[in-house]
Amino acid sequence: MVRSLPTHAFRTLALTAVLALAGTGVTACVNARNPGSDLGSCEVLARYTPKDETDGTVNIATALTGTEGERFEQSLTRFEECTGVDVVHEGTDRLEENLRGRAEGTTDWDADLAIVPQPGLVADLAGEGALSPLSDVVGANVELGWDHTWSAAGTVDGTFYGAPLMASVKSFVWYSPQAFSKAGYEIPTTWDDVVALTDRIAADHPKGDVTPWCLGMADGGTTGWSMTDWLEETLLATSGISAYDAWAGHDVALDSPSAVNALGSVDSLLMRGGHVSGGRQGALSTTMEQAGQRLVDGSCLMMLASSSFETMLPAGTTITDPKGRGEGGASGSPTAGGGATGGGTTTGGEPVENDSAASDATTGGGTTTSAGPATSVSAFIFPGAADEDGNPPVLVGGDYLVSLNRANGTSAAANAVMEYLTSAEWAQQRAELGGVATANRGVDVSEVSSDVTVRATRILQSRQSVIRLDASDSMPSQVGTDALWTALTSWTAGDLDAKKALAQAEAAWPSQ
Repeated sequence: MVRSLPTHAFRTLALTAVLALAGTGVTACVNARNPGSDLGSCEVLARYTPKDETDGTVNIATALTGTEGERFEQSLTRFEECTGVDVVHEGTDRLEENLRGRAEGTTDWDADLAIVPQPGLVADLAGEGALSPLSDVVGANVELGWDHTWSAAGTVDGTFYGAPLMASVKSFVWYSPQAFSKAGYEIPTTWDDVVALTDRIAADHPKGDVTPWCLGMADGGTTGWSMTDWLEETLLATSGISAYDAWAGHDVALDSPSAVNALGSVDSLLMRGGHVSGGRQGALSTTMEQAGQRLVDGSCLMMLASSSFETMLPAGTTITDPKGRGEGGASGSPTAGGGATGGGTTTGGEPVENDSAASDATTGGGTTTSAGPATSVSAFIFPGAADEDGNPPVLVGGDYLVSLNRANGTSAAANAVMEYLTSAEWAQQRAELGGVATANRGVDVSEVSSDVTVRATRILQSRQSVIRLDASDSMPSQVGTDALWTALTSWTAGDLDAKKALAQAEAAWPSQ
């Protein structure tokens, strides 16, 4: 069983190919859905066993804690049993700090591998000489399963350092189909619809006992990251794809007029009285988990959060399709049965129309667990300005596997772990455990129980989807995951206006 080092606070993948692990003697099979094969059988997994191993222990550090960490460890249990490789997982909320300390030689903290939640940090670590290039086998696995956009994000100066493992659609708005149906609210399809619905909900609840939006920003040293999602979604919705690309690629300054106007629109939508519980200060003192609890108990009606947010919802929460049909994916533990199956159908076999009007929602879908009464929730895509073909863009994020530079090189056991983690076999195993979507086209979504995760995975796998990587995750880390988070926290508190906040983040951009 995967051994886990002590964890810290909860925070913020059919193709057939047989490849030979260069220099290790390991043979890899990347056929996740070969008829008659068992993904958890030693017949499949033993192929990853190193043939010339002197040290079979691999230490892997991640930012995965709580339920996410538990599911990650579970996804490696059979691999360990079948290969003899001992994987020691450390899930920590100090991952970046530890990685930078290791690179700078200011700490004796060490690991063989890491899963990094931002491609910008991958680039920074590679530039500091902290990473080893990934093997041709790992590169081939990624090439087989993932669109080039993802591998490009992990490539620095032509060298492949970061392999995408898990992904999420960040453009989801979580809500209760039941609550929408009861109140006669319909899913918005344009930015103007979002504004109108927000105003209507606020007007329907003048005492502020129910707010249009749930917003949680409190996250210790990483407070502010959730507001980058709001800024980026609103920039896409109000100024379009070209403006977003220019801003994300730093072709224009972070305090460009389009970004300043977008943050002003966020101010009007979220920060007006009665739109978020407790206003600005309430948002700053509320965690994502607490905001999710308010969504489930009905004290707020919409919440912008990624597809992976289901792991942070209260235990017993049921995930349904936008019409309230089907049951799947409850927070807190891997799901067993139920839910959307096979390509967007419910258990009753009725086709699911993505993001259908919630006015057609039924009142079914709720269950009861030992944690108490459960509430059904679903999610719709935040309306954005469509491209020339009428396709709305979606923001996406991902986690990247890296090999930390070691004096004695990368061990055969570490290579075997990386090979397995980048295979379609592992991606299938992890997806079936719940809470994680993937862009890996080797994954069969019919085995995924949560409707939101199914839809997220289909979006990520589709070549027709207009995806954009989260801009803040791709920026130099001193900007995107430091200065910008800090500036947006100050903006939320009311200490800086939009122009000054974004100018502060712009000032942190490294000179060329």
